[in-house]
Formats: sequence, structure tokens, C-alpha cells
Amino acid sequence: MSRIIFSFSLLALLSSTANATTAAGTIRSDFEPGELIELCVQAVAQTGTQFDSIAQITPEARTFDNTVLAFENANARFQEIVTPLIFMAYVSPNKITNTEAADCEVQVGDFGVKTLGRKDLYVALKDQTGRNSAEARLHQKTLEAFEANGLKLADDQLAQLTQLFSRLNKLQSTFSDNLNKDSTQIELNTEELDGVSLDFLARLKKSGDGSRLIVTTKATDYVHVMENAKKSETRKKMLLAYQNRQAETNTQLLEQALTIRQQIAQLMGRATWAEYQLKTGRMAKNPETVFEFLHGLKDKLSVKKQDDLNQLLEFKKSLDSSATSVEAWDIAYLGNQLKKRDYALDTELIKEYFPANHVIQAMFEIYSQILGVRYEEVSDTQTWSPDVKLYKITDQKSNHTIGYFYTDFVPRQDKYEHFAAFTLIGGRLMPDGYNQPISAIVGNFNPPANGKPALLRHEEVETLFHEFGHIMHQTLTRAPFASLSGSSTSRDFVEAPSQMLENWIWQESILNRISGHYLDSRQKLPKELLQKMLAAQNFQQGYFYTRQLLLALTDMTFHTATGPVDVTATFDRMYKEVIGIEPLAGGHFVAGWGHLMGGYDAGYYGYLWSEVYAQDMFTAFESTDLLNPEVGARYRQIILESGNMEDAQDLISRFLGRPSNNEAFLRKLGITK
Repeated sequence: MSRIIFSFSLLALLSSTANATTAAGTIRSDFEPGELIELCVQAVAQTGTQFDSIAQITPEARTFDNTVLAFENANARFQEIVTPLIFMAYVSPNKITNTEAADCEVQVGDFGVKTLGRKDLYVALKDQTGRNSAEARLHQKTLEAFEANGLKLADDQLAQLTQLFSRLNKLQSTFSDNLNKDSTQIELNTEELDGVSLDFLARLKKSGDGSRLIVTTKATDYVHVMENAKKSETRKKMLLAYQNRQAETNTQLLEQALTIRQQIAQLMGRATWAEYQLKTGRMAKNPETVFEFLHGLKDKLSVKKQDDLNQLLEFKKSLDSSATSVEAWDIAYLGNQLKKRDYALDTELIKEYFPANHVIQAMFEIYSQILGVRYEEVSDTQTWSPDVKLYKITDQKSNHTIGYFYTDFVPRQDKYEHFAAFTLIGGRLMPDGYNQPISAIVGNFNPPANGKPALLRHEEVETLFHEFGHIMHQTLTRAPFASLSGSSTSRDFVEAPSQMLENWIWQESILNRISGHYLDSRQKLPKELLQKMLAAQNFQQGYFYTRQLLLALTDMTFHTATGPVDVTATFDRMYKEVIGIEPLAGGHFVAGWGHLMGGYDAGYYGYLWSEVYAQDMFTAFESTDLLNPEVGARYRQIILESGNMEDAQDLISRFLGRPSNNEAFLRKLGITK
């Protein structure tokens, strides 16, 4: 997931960039108490003054330079100050810094609301004309951001809209902060944890009296227990704890947000929030198109999904002759154990061939070959945690420094718990050259245990390739304007470049490069095991894609509603309807579903929508050498460097040399038209 810090459409213009930097390519992470929030307050005040100056220019003195470009540059500089500050809310181990950063996020969000609600600014920008296609694109997208936030409304309606957006901003920031700081855990004894690995047991902390082991609800613990714990009650307890993180608080926040979004849509003359969101900046354009796409897939996948669930039930019966149904807490476990039986695939054994450091280095080499860049670790750099690393990106031909990125892969308290790519400084053209972007890839690998280094499941390798694809999209950009650079593209396209790169880790030649046993990196994944992995690539894919459909349809159902929504009851109803099994009683999945309060509201469908384009783009590599630098150079230039300077559909067609189609996507799903 490409983490979008500012999670509502009115801040599309204020998309993530940053430069609260110290040395080249670095951001500050050491702050005295009160310093971070003071820097944030100062940036808001100073930028507000700059915007005042633009608005006060008399009509006859206005030019494109002193209005549109001045606004763009002032906003870019603002983001270069505040985005690294806000980022600390997601990664800083210092609780004071963490809290101040979360407060900064709210203040910046409020400032964005007020800025895009200023008619004086809108009037100053509106009647200008770009002198070339790039400036025309900037002008168009700038006005769209203002107009999407009510600048054509009457003054009293605009004031009401601004208040609603301000309240929405607070709800979304609080929801996210609650999850980041959540410390839910359960205590289990070794009998209850029968089936988990010895490495997993070895790294668990003990309860106060030493009689039980503490299991957190962080992804590293949650996934391992759900896939390996033999006892059904243990998995049920784990799932219940996971689905009840911040259950009461965040459920209320989401329901309040849905009500406010409906009110905003009504003020904007739209029937629903989904209609409002999709009107601009999305390839799909309207909810009807999205529902048609999703229901079309649902019909095509229904048989494959049911076959997958029937397969799991038959396997469950082989373990327990009294079994009559598959439960929500069974799916991950049965799938993992069935894969071991039918494909002789042992996740713990496979992990031994994917030590994190080796995989990361091999991934760098692969991306380097495809994209014509080099990665070099920058030593002696102060970061927010000792395990964080900084890398410099250099163009192979010119030897010119392109940008920088951080890697942060070790779990910590109060750290963002999923994988994400954060833009910290966006690219933009400056008078003295191109501003070098800085990004950060954040995730949580299992820490070393039992004398073994951090080892990755193959799914984690896939996630790593995906998120690093976002990093390349963000840092290799050459778009001239910060608000249109990097991954600031259509929300239903932004995942496509990264989804395309997931295909690499299902290729035999690539697996041979990235694997290497933790005891001896020269020992590659055994051919027999590799072939079994490839044979199992489509295992349970009917269920997997149907679950994605569930989430996309639930999101669209929430955001096409026109009254109060009981989010838990709605999700449970749709879970039973789409998946076909009973949801977890007492669970509150949506309370931990950060996407809907983190920028993917009325947009979760984009994961499936964008994969159509991802698989189509992959055909350009698939038809030749997967590491073909010529295809890679074209991909880098057209897709990665362009940002949002052209519509996504035009970029895809130009890269492929033809209009895009869904044939490769349906082929991957095993669906014939």
C-alpha cells in the first residue's frame, strides 16, 4: 500500500512531499519536547502568510508566475517542512515526538481544509492560462482541487463545508493514531500454541508470573498464529483480539466519518460520497462503473471461490470427522496446512531460504538492472531508530544522484504496523536543478530468533517487491511540479506499477537470484521446492480475490449509503453474502481497517481495478527478458517518471504501444471470457 498521509480529497493538491532535512537526503528525527509542534505551527503560519500575499495581488498585476506557480511552490515548500514531521507519528519510538507529530498531522489537515476553501485564492488562480502543456495540466489539477472542495458554492455553504472537512480530518487522524498506538495482546500457554514454530516461541515475552506467553496483535504474531496454531480455540481467540483492536472507539469514528462524508456530498450536489470521490481524479469516474466491474468479477469468481472453500472443508474433515463447516478462523490455518500436504510446502522451511538482508540486496540488484539505477547505503547517518538505513539512488549512465530512501523493517512499539511506502520529499523542478526526492519503506519483519536472522515468508518477499515498486515510483519521478510528481496519480491507478512488479517473484530465474539459505547464501531454493512453489501459485486464489471483492464492495456499500450505517452489521452481512461463511461473532473488522480512514474511502476497488493494468503492463516484460533494460528504461521513463502529468490511461497505452485490455488479468485468475 502506498501510504497517503493526507487522507481526503481536498488535500490531493497537498500530497506528500518534504524537506525538514539535515544533511543531503536525510530528514530530522531528533526533537526536543515541544520543538516539533512549534516547527509545525510556524510552517502553517508562514505559509498562510504567503497564500495571503498571493490572494492580495490586484487583478491587473496577476500573472501565472505570481499566482499559480507561486501557490504551487509555496505549497511544495510547506510540505517539505511538515511531511517529515508528520511521518514521525508513524515511526518514532519517542512517545513525545510521536504525539506531537500526530497533533501536527491534525493541524496540517485543518490548514489544508481552510486553504482549499479560500475563495480569494481561487479567484487569484482561476483566470490564469498556462503557457505550455505542463503548466496547463498544473492549472487544471489545481483548480480541480479547489472546486472539489466547494469553491463554486455560496459563502454560507462553503463555510459549512469547510467545517465538515475539518471534523473529518480530525476523525481520520485519530482513527489512524489509535491503531498505531494500539497494544492489544493475549496470553497463551504452550499447549494453546501447539503447532507454532520454535523460533516463534523463542521470541515471545513471558507474562508476569512466567506461566504464559504474550502474543501481540501485530501482523508478525497474528499471521503466524492464524496459519500454524493447531487449536481452533486459540485461532478464534487470536482473531477476536485482532478484530477488536480499538473496536468501540474506531467503530464510532468510522460511522461518524461516513455521516460527515454524506453531508459533504450533499453540499457538493452529489448523491453519495462515492459519486463525489469518483467524479475527479479517478479512472472509473462513477460508482456505476465500479459496481459493474466488481459484480462482473464476482460472477466470474463465484465457482472458483466455492471450489476453494469446499477444498478447505474436505481437508478439515480429514482432520476432524465431525466438521461440517469452515469457520472464519480456520481459513488461514487450513490453507497453510493443505499447502503443506498437497504441495509439500512448509512455510518455515521456505523462510530459511529468504533471509531478509539477502533478499533486500538481491531485490536491489534486480531493480537496478531493470531500471538503470544503483543503490548505495549512506553510512554515519542519524535516523529515528538504530535499525533504520538510508540509501542513495544513482543513475547508472550519468552517475547523477536521483534521490534517497529509508528502510525501516524492525517492529517497535507505536510504529505503523503494516507495510507502506511514504513519500517524504517529492520531486520538483527547481531553478538550480531537480529536487531530489526522499521516501521511506516501512514494514515489520519477524525479528531474529534462535540464532537465526530475520527470515521472510514468500508472501513477505512479494510485499517487499510491491512496496519497493512504490518507492521507485516516488523517487524516480521527473515531473516538474511537486503536486503532480511521483505516485500522486489517480487513486485507482497508483497500485498498478507496484502490482506489476509482484510478478517477478513468481519467476524461476528471479527466485534463484533472491533465495539463499541463511547458513550459506550460495545454497539456493532447491529446485524441487521451487517447482512446488510455482505449482502452488494459484492455490486458493478464488478465495483471495473474492476477499478483495468483499472489501471493495463493502467500501462502496458504505459510501453509496444515504443514511446512518451500522458498519459492523453491514460488514458481517456482506461477509456472509460474498464469502459464504459466517463472520466472527463479536468481531469488529472495520475498526482496524485503516484504508477507509487513510485515503482509500470509495477507493478500495482500486486494488482490483489497477491490477487489470498491472497485468497488462507485465506482458511487455513477459514477452521478452524479464530483466530487459530497454523495456525497463521505457517503463521508467513513461510510467515512473511521468507522475500525474498525463492521464494514467494515456501513459499505459503509450507504454504498451496499444490500448490496454483485461486479457492478462483474466488469464491470471484462470477465467475465460
